[in-house]
Amino acid sequence: MTDILEIAKKDGRWTECPKCSEIVITEKLRQNLWVCQHCGYHFRVNAPTRIEMTCDEGSFVESMPPVRDQEETAGSHDEAITCGRARIMGRECAIGVMDFFHKGGSMGAAVGEAIVSLMQAASRKRLPIVMFCASGGVRVQEGIWGLFQMLRTVHARTRTSDTPMITVFTDPTTGGVTASFAALADVMIAEPGSRIGFAGPRVIEATMSCTLPEDFQDASRLVKAGLIDMIVHRHKMRETLAFFLEWFSRD
Repeated sequence: MTDILEIAKKDGRWTECPKCSEIVITEKLRQNLWVCQHCGYHFRVNAPTRIEMTCDEGSFVESMPPVRDQEETAGSHDEAITCGRARIMGRECAIGVMDFFHKGGSMGAAVGEAIVSLMQAASRKRLPIVMFCASGGVRVQEGIWGLFQMLRTVHARTRTSDTPMITVFTDPTTGGVTASFAALADVMIAEPGSRIGFAGPRVIEATMSCTLPEDFQDASRLVKAGLIDMIVHRHKMRETLAFFLEWFSRD
């Protein structure tokens, strides 16, 4: 039986939950929006899947052509973010979705340019912004140009501060993304179990010579600390975003 399960997991028919170790039929997991029905663990999802489960069917229109990375193989997503215009339960918005499966969602020059362009377009068209963040931080391979994107995105957000923005932190959102535009939203939401922070726990413990609590950088702890506003289950995300988009439209 164990051999059969291993074969089924390898060909994608079954998926093992990394939290509770239950074996789940992958199709049922997909139908449940990639949330484990046994323990509620929220699986990481790529940008196309996130757009499909969040936006009204057929409403998403990509705002700019993707920047192709020659190092990536054919058929993979082109960059660590997808930006466009969409409707969520009938409410129009500008939306950006970061993809952790592309180089850890790292923010390089192309990602920074896409974020700045999205903010500027949303300001011109008077559309609220919804930003799904999933990132390991700045793309250090690009050196100073990667770090420069923190300044660029913060400056763009300052220039468009009259445009309402919602950040949805997903697992994980760390490094220069957390320390720049992601934390400058009017409403900050997190999925359950999301890790949100700057440096990783091991780096902090080694630097500070201390032992961190088990829930350090967990969304539940950050809600209590006041860093984020609320934790929203993936099944309730569309309704929650639609509520805030409707609220913003009354201004």
